[in-house]
Amino acid sequence: MLTTLASEIMSSPVATITADKPVSEAAARMLAKNIGSLVVVDADGQFIGLLSESKYLPEESALPYLRQSVLRILGSELGDLENIEEVIRDTRNTLIGDAMQKDVTTVDPETHLAVIAKIMFGSGAHHVTVVEGGKPVGMISRHDLLRLFAESDQDPALS
Repeated sequence: MLTTLASEIMSSPVATITADKPVSEAAARMLAKNIGSLVVVDADGQFIGLLSESKYLPEESALPYLRQSVLRILGSELGDLENIEEVIRDTRNTLIGDAMQKDVTTVDPETHLAVIAKIMFGSGAHHVTVVEGGKPVGMISRHDLLRLFAESDQDPALS
């Protein structure tokens, strides 16, 4: 029986930032708030993307014109990990709009836990933004799902 809703497990309010800020500001904000992502909004507060701490870590991707994979950080290519300091220096001023994830799946406050879990584990996402009327109202992280395991059976969100 599906009873637990996004609105019951989400963290709120949501930490947001606009796309015209540099990634260095986003990193500082995430560190200060001890969070793993920032929701990117436009001037009207509408959801436009997500910037996650995982984007700061090297990720491997294949380029169509190469037969090898390439490591990337915030869209910048790394020849190898020995160049990481140079890439960090060069990408500090990259705009969030150029580094954010734009094609992320969001949920509404009435989305059931099972659907959220399928989204997170099916896509490898660490964060899912809860959106209502186009505006972010909450964030669900894998940490929030872990918290469900630690709560007692008396928790109304789990009954």
